[in-house]
Amino acid sequence: MYSVTEGFNIGDREIKLITIKNNSNMEVKLINYGATIVELLVPDRNGTIENVILTYEEIEDYIKNPPYFGATLGRTSGRIANGLFMLEGEEYQLHKNFEINHGHGGSKGFTFQCWDYVVTEEPGKTIVEFIYNSKDMEEGYPGNLNVRVTYTLTDGNQLLIEYEGETDKKTLCNLTNHSYFNLSGNYKRKVTQQYLRIKSNEFLELNKKVIPTGKLIDVNSTPMNFKEEKLIGKDIESNYEQLTITNGYDHAWLLSNEGNQIEMYDGDSGRKMVVSTTYPSVVIYTYNHPNNEKLKYNMLGSKYDGICFETQYEPDGINHEKLNSAILDVGEKYYEKTELRFLIV
Repeated sequence: MYSVTEGFNIGDREIKLITIKNNSNMEVKLINYGATIVELLVPDRNGTIENVILTYEEIEDYIKNPPYFGATLGRTSGRIANGLFMLEGEEYQLHKNFEINHGHGGSKGFTFQCWDYVVTEEPGKTIVEFIYNSKDMEEGYPGNLNVRVTYTLTDGNQLLIEYEGETDKKTLCNLTNHSYFNLSGNYKRKVTQQYLRIKSNEFLELNKKVIPTGKLIDVNSTPMNFKEEKLIGKDIESNYEQLTITNGYDHAWLLSNEGNQIEMYDGDSGRKMVVSTTYPSVVIYTYNHPNNEKLKYNMLGSKYDGICFETQYEPDGINHEKLNSAILDVGEKYYEKTELRFLIV
């Protein structure tokens, strides 16, 4: 079941708030500005339904959205060093919106665009499709890129996010979602008090500009080891150079391809989220640089209030031989998916 209500206006475009619900008391609220998830309501072990992502108090705050709450990132997620890359012998200069680097598609990337949308209902699920046509040289990227992001909510408490794209000129494409999760419900507790497991043996080393060096580091004997479930906060304040550079977790882990690659669990509420993805890596970010964002429930955003699981190709891969380049060619169809499955334990 679904409903569509007024959100806000940007110029002559009406932004809509789209609410989809299943038969298991789970609810997802979306807007067609940035194809953004603005609220995700999930029951706990007592049946109490609460929000498990960070949400602005005022919906108009999604217009600027510096932390990219809930948004679709594109054309590329993550940073690109100096905003530069080479493609077929031609150098492309992207907009530098992360200091000297390009980040999350630029200051006018997919997060800050109005998308068309279609809502359909099928037995056991509700589907919201967002469509956007990115013009040639938008934010410096070559080619006209047509993208589709589809959210499917099932009665089994699964939220499937599918990413599709086609281009008329070789370009880059690396799409993800930037929701900040907190399974305590209405962010009553920090994510450092919740548990995480990642099926990953290696992570990407970062330089002091938070750009991958291209070097893979074995997680064993480091604070980056989540092969066994542990508290997110157990090692986050360690005197480990990679963590001091980023002031918390903000790294790409290389994932196994066997599904159920990520599990997050909150012991008090009993909520568990299992993430499966076709992408080869995930950037995990623990809201290390909040700016007192005005959150719902009369709260201000503070460090470690949420955690992002940005499933994607490795950031800045175009500039490293051994990483996924995120190149999309003419005639190819971009398709990747990430599934979030919510359980009570």
